[in-house]
Amino acid sequence: MNRKRGLTLIELLITMSLIGMILIVITSVYLVGFRTFREELASSTVQSNAQTILDQIVIDTKNGMLIEPTYDTYTTGTNTIIIRLPAINSSKQILYNGTDMLYDRIVYYYANNEIHKITFADPDSSRYKNDGADTILDRNALSLSFEYDPDQATATLVKVTLHSTISVSNRNKEINISGQARLRNHI
Repeated sequence: MNRKRGLTLIELLITMSLIGMILIVITSVYLVGFRTFREELASSTVQSNAQTILDQIVIDTKNGMLIEPTYDTYTTGTNTIIIRLPAINSSKQILYNGTDMLYDRIVYYYANNEIHKITFADPDSSRYKNDGADTILDRNALSLSFEYDPDQATATLVKVTLHSTISVSNRNKEINISGQARLRNHI
């Protein structure tokens, strides 16, 4: 007798169930991995942006001569810093008016979850192209703070702390970084 062998309905159902379960496991692993990748990429982006802002503040502070108590409508404090720098030309040479050195001011401040930078430059300075422009460096900042050593009036060392966040997959990723700078051109 020549019987045809084939799959019974039960064997077919069991096979399809096993394949379905394997596909569910593979898909779950893929989705978890993809979500983790997105979260880590966002966290890395926030970290990189925060570090770039911190580096910019530290470099400007190191190039500064002193921390000014007030300038224009701004006042140096825990969330604001006014840095007086020598005005420079495009060759990075310090500018003078006769024997008097010319100055630029850079203001960093925190307001409404944003970190701002404003440059007030001498008209002959290479920084003049940004004169008065209020540039927003970060729109997701939770805080920006400055500590002055030995005190605000005679500071030669400034400690900067930046706390920022980003929302990814209905979760907030926060970053805290800090740095310090000694005014190299202190007068």
